[in-house]
Amino acid sequence: MKNNVLGIILMTLLLMFSCKEKRETNQIKGASKSTPSLDLVWQTDTLLTTSEAVLYNKVLDIIFVSNVNNSPWEKDHNGFLSTIDNKGNILELKWLEGLSGPKGMGIFNDKLYVNDIDRIVEVDIKTQKIINTYAVDGEPHLNDITVSPEGIVYASGSNTNSIYVLENGVVRILKIDTEGRLNGLLHQKGNVFFADSGKQCFGSYDLNSNTFKILTETIGHGDGIVKLENGDFIVSDWKGQIFYIDATNWKKTLLLDTREKGIYAADIDYIPETQMLLVPTFFHNSVMCYKLNL
Repeated sequence: MKNNVLGIILMTLLLMFSCKEKRETNQIKGASKSTPSLDLVWQTDTLLTTSEAVLYNKVLDIIFVSNVNNSPWEKDHNGFLSTIDNKGNILELKWLEGLSGPKGMGIFNDKLYVNDIDRIVEVDIKTQKIINTYAVDGEPHLNDITVSPEGIVYASGSNTNSIYVLENGVVRILKIDTEGRLNGLLHQKGNVFFADSGKQCFGSYDLNSNTFKILTETIGHGDGIVKLENGDFIVSDWKGQIFYIDATNWKKTLLLDTREKGIYAADIDYIPETQMLLVPTFFHNSVMCYKLNL
């Protein structure tokens, strides 16, 4: 009789523990994400005139900065690329000269690809020399660049609202069927995510079906795009806003708004190892670095 009572007690305790564990698991599963935020860590000196884009090179542990140097769309040949370290120190102000309106950048096999108004410029990183240029007809206003794992270069034409593809030394056009002004691009497994500064939306273009869809609206003058390790995105508004976009429901959260200060937020990049968001400030002539808190 004593053993039976003991068995009942043990079974009851086990059942209670199991129910509690299930409740806690369900609570964790149903818990909402914490609200992300940004904290300013450093900012460079204001020598990076009209800084438009940043790109972190993990191999060299340096950050490339494209500097329009005044007019974004004039062929004035005064644009340049700079390098800075991950503390905000300018390493080489004029790392590369001879450009006019350098903007988005991408890297593949020690080659740096840079958009320069109506041409894609290929730079050998080791020699710091331009080794190829690929002309794009018309007045495309080339803006952002993204490179696939296979080395295919995708460039946005803001004036033509198109994506240009550089492959095997040949440029072809990939038209996006939407009115607006394409800017930010990010290649991700068969898709090119885009930020449209005209329609002020964030979306994706399916390279297999050649179809696009809008995922998030009212993001301001969409500029740079980065994808985080958790699958979510951060998109910048050129005028000075930065949005966190939850990839499970495509809802946006405003992380930063520096419009009243006159600080812009152009083509951003992200260092996942340190959770640092790099923001070129265009007419503010600097790069600002923020710690992303999740």
